[in-house]
Amino acid sequence: MAKINSCFKKTFIFFNALFAIFGIIIFGVALFGRQYAEDANTMTGVIFLYVVGSGIFIISVLGVFGAYKESKCALIMFFVIMCLMTGGMLRVAIPIAVNRAELRSAVQEYLKSPSAMTKEIKHALISMQAHFKCCGLSNGYQDWQGEVPESCNCEGSYSPDMCKSVLTNVNKNLRYISESTSQRVWSKPCGPVFIEYLDKIFNISLAMFFTLAALAILGGLMSLMMIIKISNPSISQMPPMALSYQPPKYSEVVNY
Repeated sequence: MAKINSCFKKTFIFFNALFAIFGIIIFGVALFGRQYAEDANTMTGVIFLYVVGSGIFIISVLGVFGAYKESKCALIMFFVIMCLMTGGMLRVAIPIAVNRAELRSAVQEYLKSPSAMTKEIKHALISMQAHFKCCGLSNGYQDWQGEVPESCNCEGSYSPDMCKSVLTNVNKNLRYISESTSQRVWSKPCGPVFIEYLDKIFNISLAMFFTLAALAILGGLMSLMMIIKISNPSISQMPPMALSYQPPKYSEVVNY
């Protein structure tokens, strides 16, 4: 006879199965992204997805196995992992939420410094300038020090506040041409776009961390309830109650 309520067990297994599928999807995204990994930083992100997807899948399978087989050992392992995950998620999310304004200000100050124009930042700018209609990092086209790439070109009829004409050197496919020429470039720098996406990353990260922490707490509580039920199968059994009421016997009244 099963010790755990069937409906409760099926609910636990269902949600763990969903997380297992989610882990498989993350692993598949890592496999797909591996072929586009061109540098060490991108490959690090792919490896991170491999680890996260595999971890979610293994933990979910452990929970499903523990509930289906009513294995106390597997459920204890699942409960300990949920506690560690909760602590880890909150350890990351709370400092980000508390120090969010300071982190944003630090990034803004870094983008204004000359050292911010690294090779990786330049490569990212060349890819995003035409799409977001911006040029440079914080000082506009001047961040390119006269060697403005074609992605900064403001082509078409735009309002004067969006474009301006400057005297620069032309950069085609990262090959600089020495003679000066007049260019119409985007007036807006791309730094605010970085900050806007940083805010979105903060919002998504905080939502993800706190949601995962809440789910880990819920999973831990459900596994703890099953552990208690397996250890003490009689605690939820109600004592038998009399459902019928029998009135007391009447005594015969005798008149003298």
